[in-house]
Formats: sequence, structure tokens, C-alpha cells
Amino acid sequence: MNVKVCERCDREMRLIPAGVSKKTGKPYNAFWTCDARNGGCGETARAEGDAAQAAPMAGGFGGGAAPAPASSEQLNRIEQKLDEVLSIVKG
Repeated sequence: MNVKVCERCDREMRLIPAGVSKKTGKPYNAFWTCDARNGGCGETARAEGDAAQAAPMAGGFGGGAAPAPASSEQLNRIEQKLDEVLSIVKG
């Protein structure tokens, strides 16, 4: 699984591979982040199983493996958010 959707804000999360902190020099496990710098909520989640070994998607969209099909619940949340955006844009 190369794609994870944030449970808090429904944005696509980014996989940060395991590594060593530049600040502390201590190792850390792979984790998912909802990048607040790109409009996300800042939520993080542990990467488990194969995801912990996977490389991050290059540049978000268009990189890495094809995303897994969205569930009907995810699609409903996306549709609701799009409706909200359209109502704001229309005024």
C-alpha cells in the first residue's frame, strides 16, 4: 500500500521512510504524515508492514504505484467536501 488517506482531514498522506534524525542523530521508524506545509492537518500515523519498507511517492501524484481504489465511505466524504468547496466558490 503506497497511499494512505488522513482519517482526520481526508487528505493524502506522505510516507516518510525510516532514517536517522539530522537534529538528534537518533534513528526513527517509517511513518505517514499529513503535511501541514501543504494544507494538511499535521496528523501522523505509524507505517506498518510493507509500507514501512516502501519508498515514498515521488512528488505525490504521478509517482509511485497506482493508488488503491477508494471505498464508498471515502468517496462520500470526498464528494461532501467538493460540494462544500463548490458552495463557497459559488457564493
